[in-house]
Amino acid sequence: MAVVAYLLFFLAGLGFGYAAAGIWKWLPLAFPLLLALVAAASEGIGGTLLLRLAVALLVTAAGVVLGRLLDPGEQPRRAEPGWR
Repeated sequence: MAVVAYLLFFLAGLGFGYAAAGIWKWLPLAFPLLLALVAAASEGIGGTLLLRLAVALLVTAAGVVLGRLLDPGEQPRRAEPGWR
C-alpha cells in the first residue's frame, strides 16, 4: 500500500479541518471519492478498491477531526475605543 497517498489525504483533511469554514471543512472527503470513481471507471470495482477507499476516507476524516480540534476558533472581540 502506498503510504504517501494516505499521508496526503490526512494532511488535506488536517489543513481543511483547521483552516476552512463551516461545511467546507469536509471537502477533502471528496478527493478519495473522485479518485476511486476514476479508478473504478478504468479498472472496475473490486475488493481492493473498496478497502483502499474505506481506509482513505477514514484517514481523511481523522485529519479533519484533528484539524477541528486544533482550531482555536474565533476569538471574542472586545469593544475598542471609538467604535459604536
